[in-house]
Amino acid sequence: MSTAPALPVTLPPRDGESIESWLEHLADANGLTTAQLLAHLHSRGVSTRYLTLAPAPSTVRTLAGLARISEDTVRAATLATFDGTALDLTGLDTRDRHSYRQVASRGWAPAHGTQICPTCLTETGTWQNAWRLLIVTACTRHQALLVTTCPACRRPFRDQRHSHLRRVGSATVCGNPLGAGPVRQCQHDLTTIPTTQASDQVTALQTRIDAALTGQDVTVLGQPACDAAYLADLRHLTTLLLHLASQPGAERLATWVPDLATETEQRTGDRGPRWGLRPPDHPALRSAALATADGILAAPDLDAAATALTPWTELTPATNDGPLGWLADRTVMTATLSRLVLSARAPRRRLSHHLDTHPPTGARTPINLVAIPQVITHQQYLDHLVGALDSNENTVRQFASLSLARIHPDITSWSAAAEALDMPGPMGTRCARACSATRLVTAQEWEDRIWNAINDVRRRNYRATEAKIEHRLHLSSRWFLDWVRKYRPGTHYTSVSYALTWQWVHVAHAHLDLSPAWAGRRPIGNDRALYRQFENSLDDQQQFELAYALHKRA
Repeated sequence: MSTAPALPVTLPPRDGESIESWLEHLADANGLTTAQLLAHLHSRGVSTRYLTLAPAPSTVRTLAGLARISEDTVRAATLATFDGTALDLTGLDTRDRHSYRQVASRGWAPAHGTQICPTCLTETGTWQNAWRLLIVTACTRHQALLVTTCPACRRPFRDQRHSHLRRVGSATVCGNPLGAGPVRQCQHDLTTIPTTQASDQVTALQTRIDAALTGQDVTVLGQPACDAAYLADLRHLTTLLLHLASQPGAERLATWVPDLATETEQRTGDRGPRWGLRPPDHPALRSAALATADGILAAPDLDAAATALTPWTELTPATNDGPLGWLADRTVMTATLSRLVLSARAPRRRLSHHLDTHPPTGARTPINLVAIPQVITHQQYLDHLVGALDSNENTVRQFASLSLARIHPDITSWSAAAEALDMPGPMGTRCARACSATRLVTAQEWEDRIWNAINDVRRRNYRATEAKIEHRLHLSSRWFLDWVRKYRPGTHYTSVSYALTWQWVHVAHAHLDLSPAWAGRRPIGNDRALYRQFENSLDDQQQFELAYALHKRA
């Protein structure tokens, strides 16, 4: 093969410009038609197979010599620059025209045509390399969605079967061939195509994708992830959401779900749409689905991400393989996605989703949070909750109160449920984790039981009762000395902290560990033991009078 002489005018590709756009500008700069430039290459025995994807080394070498630029610069203008991040080109052989099937079988591979940002074409006249990637849906510079088809010829841009370069050269017209041959081309001006504003979520998504495409780490579940891992997780999670979006009830989870039905009908065959091979064609739909997946991956930690994914996994249909089998069959379970799905399918998340989305039968107004004690009463536990969970009584009673708080429409996490009852958020999360895994009844039966239990509890403002006990801690202990003198002679005055704790536990039905008598610290084993000793020593009259003493003046 002879070495091709350099062209008179050298013109390196612009930053991010695709190779076919660069060659069209190079031909124009040298007074050549694109057909003459290609003929110039072919006369030197150079193949243009896979020119836009990953051309042969000889092709890269020849082009570099023609334009007097480095081979790395030529290679950067092809999609090979994304190999190992957005693409996996393993197995591609420029000598084998069928080898692209290996790349396509991995899914979301570039096909004929490309997307464009009309405003970018107006400003620079160049076509971007990244526009060919299906994971790219918007232009962050202009905050606009990309366009996929020409409004005049109704075909994808650069939909040319016989040549990588357009006969119109670098002109900003469509240039798609019309009819059977290449003589007539679509002359629609691409700079006049109107654009659609990208949402803030899509812009944030594309910003993260652009960072990954340039080799930067991206935060996933609160931790930095390498570019390739993030893009793989994003693509496979989006694939899973697209399959789940076809299930009944998905329309209430995202606004883009109804729009998916039209494309689903167009692709439906015996197996249905294979979103893992090719995502939706329309950028608005594709970007919305990707943004939903990215919102889950951008959560601050695994717990928050799993909470966001749970409503989707609840749509999994019943099959012989089970829900996890169905989910695994419809995407690639990366390490991150496996952790995420398993966490989303955890018992506590399924219960929380049920409580968030199924208001109790007969409930017309939201449950009053101040009417829920921190710990459901012992009698209601005996009447309604025994046998529902394989956990100790105190933990079950606390979890019942947390579950009741989750029924409120404004409470969307176990941490928020605890805080609504004036308990630390982490306490609610720990209790939910401990109890959900030991639940022995269905989510619906547990909801029925706790609803019946709270209906048997006296209606009052438990937060006000808690506040009254906290206030009494700082007042005179005369009420305690009066109670001791009348009903419990000989009790030391230092036992007032145990008396206050007894009122906290038995009158306010609040959590023992949160008693104001502990002065903000967590009680140790000896504290609990001495309190239990005091509690067990009270007879019925002493308990009655101690409860009544709370309503007297200090």
